[in-house]
Amino acid sequence: MRIAAVVTDLDGTLLEPDGSLGPEAHAALVRLAACGVPVCPLTSKTVAELVAFAATVPAPAPAGFENGAGIVLPDGEARLALQAVPVAELRVVLERLRGTTGAPARSIEELDDRELEALTGLTGVARARARERRATLPLQVDPVWDDRLRAALGEDSPVRLVRGNRFLHLQGHHDKDDVVPQVLALVAPDGGTIVGCGDAPNDLGLLEHCDIAVIVPGARGPHPELTRRLPRALIAPHPHGRGWAAALEQLLTDRKPGIRP
Repeated sequence: MRIAAVVTDLDGTLLEPDGSLGPEAHAALVRLAACGVPVCPLTSKTVAELVAFAATVPAPAPAGFENGAGIVLPDGEARLALQAVPVAELRVVLERLRGTTGAPARSIEELDDRELEALTGLTGVARARARERRATLPLQVDPVWDDRLRAALGEDSPVRLVRGNRFLHLQGHHDKDDVVPQVLALVAPDGGTIVGCGDAPNDLGLLEHCDIAVIVPGARGPHPELTRRLPRALIAPHPHGRGWAAALEQLLTDRKPGIRP
């Protein structure tokens, strides 16, 4: 089997929960680069965060930013998707939602430094990069409010709410998988086997788009919605970056003893 490309979520999948790149994941990235396999992040991270991430890996590749709001090239050029809604408009929508529902939702811009660090582990310049939103607005709000907030948006709204691991994302009608064709056209124009990796429900479309789906578990195991929706997916043998690395190493050598279907 020839792996043409890997498309992957970052936080909790390739990266550790604190946003760091572990030694096993870094070693796997080095091997993938040596094999000529591009690794394309598809993430809720910002352009600024992805540019910083690209500087830490051996072979930067095109990436999707802010849940499919657009793509960013290795040189830092960003291309916004047509469905993306500018963050200034999202701020207006958030104010309306709070007034309509009474939900105690606060955006990533409104959380103070200590609160954001407690939620994400980010500090200093990394924390500032996470706030540089272009077309999504992550909200800190208890999931019990999700349905009420979605109902308040209405069916014809140009924006929607997507639940991730830590935040409820206010954004346009775009997903990570919307930018997969653009990314693959740049890195794998001749086709081949595409491997997708993710750990949360907002990675579902990404995983469905790939030939081989790898579910990376968290500390409590794989997400039950992903295992229910993707019964044929492979499940990495360890949580987070260590599991991501083990799954890719085994796929590169056509061995799957540590990955269960």
